[in-house]
Amino acid sequence: MANVDGSQTGQGRRGFLQKGVWDAIHVIEVVIQDEGTAHYCLTSTVMLSMTTNDRSSGTFNLSGSITRQMATNMSIAEGHLSNMGRMIEEMEGKLRNALDQVYFGKTREMVLTLRESPGVLTSTSVAGQSLQQTIAGEIHR
Repeated sequence: MANVDGSQTGQGRRGFLQKGVWDAIHVIEVVIQDEGTAHYCLTSTVMLSMTTNDRSSGTFNLSGSITRQMATNMSIAEGHLSNMGRMIEEMEGKLRNALDQVYFGKTREMVLTLRESPGVLTSTSVAGQSLQQTIAGEIHR
């Protein structure tokens, strides 16, 4: 279910996602170079936050942001909106992958390396495995 602010709420695939927010900001600078081409410079920032809740692992909050920039020269034959749309789609895909590798990958690594002790989640504990599955399931939706 999408909220007015673009956030997603409700249950994830495994039923643990309480709230998830993906906010993206894209700024594009367009400079006409000659009769048929333009230089496009896109700066994008994505802010991601998600909260999961499960009986075995408890509540888990994960948030992060990432900013990237790309520049390219393109023909303006198809129009600026078409060019900008393609750039934004490509950038959001790259940002989604970067968030998966940087933020969620590091979180996965930390969960896997925690040592087993009372009240601590580890990769071998039932709660730790449940948390890993929850995070991995929400990332790859």
